[in-house]
Amino acid sequence: MRKIVAILLILVLLTTMAALTGCDLPGKSDAEPTLAVTTPTSTPEADVTPGEETPTTAPDRFPDRANADTGKGSPKELSENDVAPEFSLAMYDGTKFRMSEHDDEVVLLNFWATWCGPCVSEMPDLMKLAKENIPGFTIRFISIGDDAATVAQFIAENGYDRSLIGCADGTRISEYYPCDYIPYTVIVVNGIVRETLIGSRSYNDYKSILDKYTGK
Repeated sequence: MRKIVAILLILVLLTTMAALTGCDLPGKSDAEPTLAVTTPTSTPEADVTPGEETPTTAPDRFPDRANADTGKGSPKELSENDVAPEFSLAMYDGTKFRMSEHDDEVVLLNFWATWCGPCVSEMPDLMKLAKENIPGFTIRFISIGDDAATVAQFIAENGYDRSLIGCADGTRISEYYPCDYIPYTVIVVNGIVRETLIGSRSYNDYKSILDKYTGK
């Protein structure tokens, strides 16, 4: 009888220990705990420096367009005939570029990084295009692989136009204009994506593309 009581006590003790420690899920016994990461929802100050966002409301022309500043819409790979997602970004001269304010123009968005050889090699040709002041044409260079200080140093060393370059570090812009490789160039005409280009191009290549949309 004593043996039976002892066995019962042992079974009760084991059951209690199991309830306190829990059970390992298959494949999770050695896994590290996972932390949930959320995107901050606080509103940045209006006076921004390169790399900071300025919240905007969806423009009336495309009320349903995705908005990188507010996190509206689901980011996706851009295709021809997509509405170009809204975003605003401080340029290094202190001005702010807002995508929706150029919905009546041809816009070339060049995504690049200072450590990307092809990006750096094609920049002089794109800057040459910018200096031609083609009517109805706007170009902006958006760094997606550097911090603001690194880009500022690059601009100073090369003497590039500060009004054309911004740093997307700390923003959602690269989520709404996703790419696997850079340079990545998006041609937007009247607010609509017309072409996406991966890799570097020459001055003549870009000029030929733009001529199709600017009527040259």
